[in-house]
Amino acid sequence: METIVLNGQSLDIESVYKIAHRQATVRLCPTAMQAVKRSSDFVQAQVKEKHVIYGVTTGFGANAAKVINDYEQAQALQRNLLLSHATGIGAPFDEATSRAIMLIRLNTLMAGHSGIRPLVLERLAFMLNAGAYPVIPSQGSVGASGDLCPLAHMALPLIGEGEVIWKEQRMQAKEWLSMQGLAPLELWHKEGIALLNGTTVMNAIGALTVMEAERLFLLACLTAAVCFEALCARTQAFDPRIHHLRRHQGQQYTAALIRAATEGSRLMGLQPGDLLKALPAELWQHIEQAPAVAGQLKRLMEGKIEPFPQDVYRLLPLREQQPSWKQWRNIFSIIEKKISPQDAYSVRCTPQVLGASIEAIQHVRTVVEQELNAVVDNPLLFVDEGDALSGGNFHGQPLALALDYLKIALCEIGNLLERQINKLVDEHTNDGLPAFLVEDTSGLHSGLMIPQYAAAALVSENKVLAHPASVDSIPTCANQEDHVSMGTIAARQAAEILQNVKKIVCIHLLCSTQALDLRIRQLGDLLPVQTGKGSAWLHEKLRHHVPFVSEDRFLHRDLQTIERLYEELTAQAQAFFGEIGQA
Repeated sequence: METIVLNGQSLDIESVYKIAHRQATVRLCPTAMQAVKRSSDFVQAQVKEKHVIYGVTTGFGANAAKVINDYEQAQALQRNLLLSHATGIGAPFDEATSRAIMLIRLNTLMAGHSGIRPLVLERLAFMLNAGAYPVIPSQGSVGASGDLCPLAHMALPLIGEGEVIWKEQRMQAKEWLSMQGLAPLELWHKEGIALLNGTTVMNAIGALTVMEAERLFLLACLTAAVCFEALCARTQAFDPRIHHLRRHQGQQYTAALIRAATEGSRLMGLQPGDLLKALPAELWQHIEQAPAVAGQLKRLMEGKIEPFPQDVYRLLPLREQQPSWKQWRNIFSIIEKKISPQDAYSVRCTPQVLGASIEAIQHVRTVVEQELNAVVDNPLLFVDEGDALSGGNFHGQPLALALDYLKIALCEIGNLLERQINKLVDEHTNDGLPAFLVEDTSGLHSGLMIPQYAAAALVSENKVLAHPASVDSIPTCANQEDHVSMGTIAARQAAEILQNVKKIVCIHLLCSTQALDLRIRQLGDLLPVQTGKGSAWLHEKLRHHVPFVSEDRFLHRDLQTIERLYEELTAQAQAFFGEIGQA
């Protein structure tokens, strides 16, 4: 297993993801640990000399003016801090999030400006590598002074308090320590406030959400490509020349992904002339009964601008010849739709919409990665200068704004995909496919009518969650902390929106693959049908697990199957698009 060295300077989102998901262990950099020891020694000297340092020889928050001169009382203050601040509520964070929190806190403290002993960091690293993680309630942080409440829960097991989960068993921290042959730690001066003052929780959630958002974006592009194949979408909208003029890298990148996924397709860019040239001679005999209609169609076949002749429908075989009549009516419906030179915005503007989202996600990545290696507690120690400075690096506003932006970016991915789902199931907008993507249009079967309802419901939920948490501030601590970021709420909302958009992607996969099957059946006897390599791979993968919907069935089970495949699909989408760098 890979080992990642922590030094407080070089942690990245990929490493957070690996350690959070038990794909790597941690090792503490010996050089960085020397700086950690120097800062701890500095604190002890300052306390013995009776210097006034916030949170070390004073109370916390509104109690900052209360000086604690007694050495032992000042030491007990740190334990009291953890116990009194561990008042979290709500469901606990999952394992990956809890491990990410431990990791990022450990890395922050490795910078050597926090006054904590190497022993404490070694214990935290031991827990992480042993697979034990604290039970951390998810609610209770206002994002300044950092994530006090959840970080107190994170730190409690170090002193033998609180609970941990180990090998899927929830137990008292003291019991787990005993099983490991370890005694609870006695915290020294500054160590309690060093452990719980900072933006670690919102940053952990943000890091994991950004990583998953990037993967979701790639799968969204791939399933959108399947949708475009099913709609025989016009290719002009993805021409690199258009996107080069707009200059936005995300837009150019998205268009490149769509082109890659649909490369080799005979469905994309299907023209009226392609279908007219493929019509059998027998059908042309019917049409040529009306020379004016036949003339219009032939001019269309030559690529000339010509209105579609509605009279062609009365020249088709008699209604009594149902299979034949229905087939040709659908073909002419496609021809009529494809006379227009452009698609609806949900297709044509996909590079602009998804491109904006991936640029936003990349911006949030930059903010989150800066914060991974930031020193975010208070006070901060500058040993060489002999200073202990009180500031506000714990304030979550930089992350809060970015995470609210992430929420909007994710919402827009979901919004666009739901519009594509709606376009596929609506017979008035799906360019000749059957209503609700079911072949039997007698009304006996509802087909994929209701999956679009579910996607719409998720989109609507996301609209509420996307309201910016960072515009709110409720003063705390007797107005000492009179402006707070609410960044952890923004982070939790971003993670919830991500889960909703994952479900929308799964619904889109169900609908787009069904639509592609129907289009292939519709055109397969008329034209050589070939899909792009990315679309073909995704369609084939889905069909191995979810069969074609020929009649109404329990679709919930199909959606659950696709959700179980989601991680594999995102990994393979990442591999498929791996060689395509941002333009």
